[in-house]
Amino acid sequence: MPPEFQAELAERYVTCVSGEIAISTAPELAEVTQAWVDGISEDCADLSATIIGEVDQTDTAVDEVETLANVFITAQGETPACSAVASSPVGIDAVAIVVSVAGLDGVIFSPALLHRALSGGMASWADPDLQELNPDIELIDTPMVLRAPTRPQDITALNDWMNRLDPAGWPGTPSGLVADAEFNAEKVISELAIEGTISVVPASLVTNNSLESISIQISPDLESLYLNLETVISAGTQMVATTSGSVVTAKIDAALPPVPAAGNDFASLPWQALNQFTITVCSGANEMAGRAFAKYALRRDSQGVMIAFGFTEMPEKIRLAGVAAVSQGLPEPTIPPSEVP
Repeated sequence: MPPEFQAELAERYVTCVSGEIAISTAPELAEVTQAWVDGISEDCADLSATIIGEVDQTDTAVDEVETLANVFITAQGETPACSAVASSPVGIDAVAIVVSVAGLDGVIFSPALLHRALSGGMASWADPDLQELNPDIELIDTPMVLRAPTRPQDITALNDWMNRLDPAGWPGTPSGLVADAEFNAEKVISELAIEGTISVVPASLVTNNSLESISIQISPDLESLYLNLETVISAGTQMVATTSGSVVTAKIDAALPPVPAAGNDFASLPWQALNQFTITVCSGANEMAGRAFAKYALRRDSQGVMIAFGFTEMPEKIRLAGVAAVSQGLPEPTIPPSEVP
């Protein structure tokens, strides 16, 4: 079967394998994962998928039986608690800098000014240097309130990008940020209600709650860069996949030029502060069912669910590498009988 025809069949028809799988998912992707579970359950009558809470895979206590996960969907920097046989990036969330000041959506910060603000060195939103960079906005003398707790992966992604843009202006992690792996969206939203707050948060929180965020002056010679779907997708086109057996990893190669979107002659400037979610299939009796679920999550239609919930789907070249990796050992895609939908 020609590879291109095989790929097309894989997109049109769901690969079904009998089995029961338990899925442990990152809390922020709970709704996305549930949509995938509902979708594959409709297509595959003999594949049972259930989302479970976090469990200790090493717990051998016999007085309480716990369901161990067959599939993990983890945030950047997290390690699945199982023996992995296949994994792939499955979705993207960018890093945003939120401002809780009416009328300042898109206010421009240079890397150096942002570093100073996130280090607690900018007392007011009417900072003279910030005003000079934003001559078209009349900044108001509102106290700047720094919300310190920040997810470690967001600090890392922001550090990597800002240090590439301006190593002198971004000498390291801003001193005002405190790495905190705990993240509760409702709590963060309530804390952002304080007028004058600036905070580093996931971009999905901005999208899903219509929050205001800043722009970045990536160069004095270029227009400022605003966080939106187009600039995140543009950065995604700079990602490069590495495959080892059934394991795919991906990272941004900032030296690569971003690829223009279909129908466009020029690519958007890339917002390169990105984090990935990874789907991992565990070894065991239900490995093939786990691989089938991972393949389903990486289908083009399934990836559209990421967008619907405020995230970003995987770049096509990374997605295809992931599909090939997690599909190893699964039945070849075939055209179902005419009476099968």
